[in-house]
Amino acid sequence: MKSVWSERAKKSLHIVEDYILREFGENQRAEFMTEAEKVAVQLETFPTMGKEEPILAHRKKLYRCCMITRKSKMIYHIDEKRALVVISDVWDIRRAPKTASKDL
Repeated sequence: MKSVWSERAKKSLHIVEDYILREFGENQRAEFMTEAEKVAVQLETFPTMGKEEPILAHRKKLYRCCMITRKSKMIYHIDEKRALVVISDVWDIRRAPKTASKDL
């Protein structure tokens, strides 16, 4: 499978990246981006490695999540027809769950 980033996921990733750069510096930003890319690549080989996201259980699609860091996770779903792992969003886990889920 191939992983693809939705526009929402790209935007969320850059928001988190900018925050980390501003608050913690270039080294932490680079580490975060490396981890995010690493997770995306792992999903190509192991698309079901993430656990089901309970906040999104009511949705038609089965959303899964993988931790990027202790404070952020990647939300994705599998598109079997197109053989894609679609990365839907990047969440700061400190956000209110209802706010995060309504945005997706």
